[in-house]
Amino acid sequence: MENQNYEFSLLGDTALCVKLGDRISEDINNMVLNLCDALESLCLPGVSEIQPSYTSLAVHFDSNVISPSYIRKLISSLQSQTHMLSFRKPTVVEIPVCYGGDYGPDLQWASQYLGISEEEIINRHSSRLYRVYMIGFTPGFPYLGGLDETISLPRLDQPREKVPKGSIGIASNQTGIYPWDTPGGWRIIGRTNYELFSPEMDPPSLLEPGDYVKFVPVHRLPEQQVWQRKEINHLPKIGLGVNGLTVSDPGLLTLVVDQGRFGYRKFGVPVSGAADMRSFTLANVLCGNNPDAAALELTVKGPTLVAETDLTVAVTGAPCSIKIDGRPAPADAALLLREGQTIEIGQTTLGLRAYLGVSGGIEVPHVLNSKSTYLRAGFGGYFGRPLKHKDTIKVGPLPTHGSILEKAKSTRVKTSRIDFRMLKAPAVPLRIITGPESTDSMLATLLTNIYQVRTESDRMGIRLEGPKLSEGKADIISAPVVPGTIQVSSDGQPMMLLADSQTTGGYKRAATVISHDLPLAAQLKPGNKVRFKSVDPIHVL
Repeated sequence: MENQNYEFSLLGDTALCVKLGDRISEDINNMVLNLCDALESLCLPGVSEIQPSYTSLAVHFDSNVISPSYIRKLISSLQSQTHMLSFRKPTVVEIPVCYGGDYGPDLQWASQYLGISEEEIINRHSSRLYRVYMIGFTPGFPYLGGLDETISLPRLDQPREKVPKGSIGIASNQTGIYPWDTPGGWRIIGRTNYELFSPEMDPPSLLEPGDYVKFVPVHRLPEQQVWQRKEINHLPKIGLGVNGLTVSDPGLLTLVVDQGRFGYRKFGVPVSGAADMRSFTLANVLCGNNPDAAALELTVKGPTLVAETDLTVAVTGAPCSIKIDGRPAPADAALLLREGQTIEIGQTTLGLRAYLGVSGGIEVPHVLNSKSTYLRAGFGGYFGRPLKHKDTIKVGPLPTHGSILEKAKSTRVKTSRIDFRMLKAPAVPLRIITGPESTDSMLATLLTNIYQVRTESDRMGIRLEGPKLSEGKADIISAPVVPGTIQVSSDGQPMMLLADSQTTGGYKRAATVISHDLPLAAQLKPGNKVRFKSVDPIHVL
């Protein structure tokens, strides 16, 4: 019989959520982490990773290999095998902190607000042992529990545009550490120079769920930072291969992408990868590459590139003009680009993103098992940034153009293309599966209305405008999200997550766009309108 404390729900057709409780507690979080450990030890085929959070976990799966109903039955069977769910041994990580002054600009204000001395605030903050319940929001960001409520502080009325990396903050009954320079509204009382996250380490996070943090006051920060339990992952700083293309004009936003970065969501690392996976895959197929070879993702306006050697290239995705040495060239076709020739990719007409595949694939270092660019943290791809003028792109081993054409004939690979004419429709149809926090009224509103894409949208997600999905509080205990998840923001409007979305979220999850429709969603421009259609999850569960 299934444990009634386990609640199962879907995040689209790629993840199964298991909820073990309704409150934040160490006992429930231990249950989550122990179940996570047990599932990881089974090395289930078709399961890419297990992602824990405060009170739940997500099992990310490939439905072509394993069904969520099988995973659900397996988890239920583990409940009777208590030896599989033994408690892990926690690790206590001491983190040196310089409190106050330039490092803690809000400490003096906090003293006046609370009516206690700065020294007493430091004493109360550093005397606690803080539990790392989960890591999410950004890579390496620890959700810490255990703050003394007598030093609880309100958030800033106006968030700072930049909070320095390593800052220690308090917001309400939470304390935390900023792993990156980022905007933030927490009250900053100190700073550490410990690296909370480094893509050159494996695992990449100093802290892991279930660890404990002890803040140690110091008068000055130590010069050396050592991760005593980590192994350095030595990565080449430059790409391998030979020079393939030189950037004459980088276009608006041109990134190196691949299929994505898997296995690191538990450390807050997004999947990233191509936003439109179907067009990306087609570009590789046309170039004779493996489906996971790195390619270029072009947004709105493509680049102008000069060939440094003979190459086969293919441009797929959003329709746009393509010229080789000034002469028009077709899309969705293998094109021979001779050494010295220039390919110019213009502005997209329908859709937002196009893809340039290159025979041999683009060669940049693997960072956390992927070549994809993650812009927010500045790693992966081409030195963690968009392409610039005069950049040189290296490529892998190149087959001849003739052999690529022959391979295409012999394999007769059929790759699903997006029908970009759908973007001309009064409202683009997207299919969804109901989310964990959806209600009948929320779903009815979502399904019976048309929503418009707002301008403040990017690779992280699409903000939509239309009838509100809910009134009042939209917060939940932070839990896993996936690309395609439709969250309900604090103003009641839906937000549809994309490739670079955070791994966890604290807003209600109303629904998730199915994986087949996600590439079309990634092609939506500001002003496009969408309507949603519910898919019966019975074929999934």
